[in-house]
Amino acid sequence: MKSIVSLEIIVIIYGVNLAFIRYFLAVADIGNFTEAAERCHVTQPTLSAGIARLEEEVGARLFDRGRRSGLSAAGQRLLPHARAMVEAWRLARAEQRSSRRTRLVRVAIASTVPVAAAMRWLATAQEQVAFDLEISEGTAEAIADRWRRGRCDVALFPARTTATTANAASLWREPYELAAASNHLVATRDRWSIKDLADTPFVLRAACEAHDEATRLVAAEGVRPRAVLRSADEERCAAAVLAGLGVSLMPRSLLRPGMAAAEIREVALERRVMLGWREELDGELVTILHDTALAHPWPGRGVRDMRLEFVR
Repeated sequence: MKSIVSLEIIVIIYGVNLAFIRYFLAVADIGNFTEAAERCHVTQPTLSAGIARLEEEVGARLFDRGRRSGLSAAGQRLLPHARAMVEAWRLARAEQRSSRRTRLVRVAIASTVPVAAAMRWLATAQEQVAFDLEISEGTAEAIADRWRRGRCDVALFPARTTATTANAASLWREPYELAAASNHLVATRDRWSIKDLADTPFVLRAACEAHDEATRLVAAEGVRPRAVLRSADEERCAAAVLAGLGVSLMPRSLLRPGMAAAEIREVALERRVMLGWREELDGELVTILHDTALAHPWPGRGVRDMRLEFVR
């Protein structure tokens, strides 16, 4: 077994993704893999995989698994070195920031993307590399157009079809579902037909990229539901649904606590949430954005979508 206190092992550790070291320190501090994953803003499987990679590199088990994950003898020897590495990285970043002008990155985010998760993702990326942000928003169509024309550096937007370009990646795929307050009649069943909902008031999300297609599918069944609210503001639409004023068709990632979801039999629609970047964007920054997007716990992201799918 390799000796963790040797210079050789310390050199090996420095070659490991620094995120794995942060995962190690979080578990060491908290003693629990699930809570450590929450602190690191990653999923528990992502954190466990990172710890496993770290253990593979040093050739020793770092934790004694149990109800509380305590450090093994090897983990205790690694601990001070890991803390020193993270501190050295922090100081290096601070020095780099003070010695050169920070890059400005223009990020465009579609209004139908879960905004809180998007902001946490950007904050995580900034922890990895220094850059200033200029964030703008718009409809999915407007953001996609801005990205295609090179008028932003990074774009996060939903698409009904996958863009076939080298400078974009599909982060996750999700269905549109019928959302209702948990005490609403619609919440009593997992599946409905359009005709079952003929007398149900709807909250219409005017900015939804699937709005026109969903409207055509409903009209094809001879149903014209009453709109209790029509708004491009996602927060207003969600508030109306939670208050029980009506139901709404929305992507899974926009569901809030207090909402129940059901299927509409005749409306089987889905979308992909895309990450796009300007072709000339700095390669280091693109890599960081990819890595953090891969690890980020986006809401609505199913188990089958946990791997980042690069578009070729």
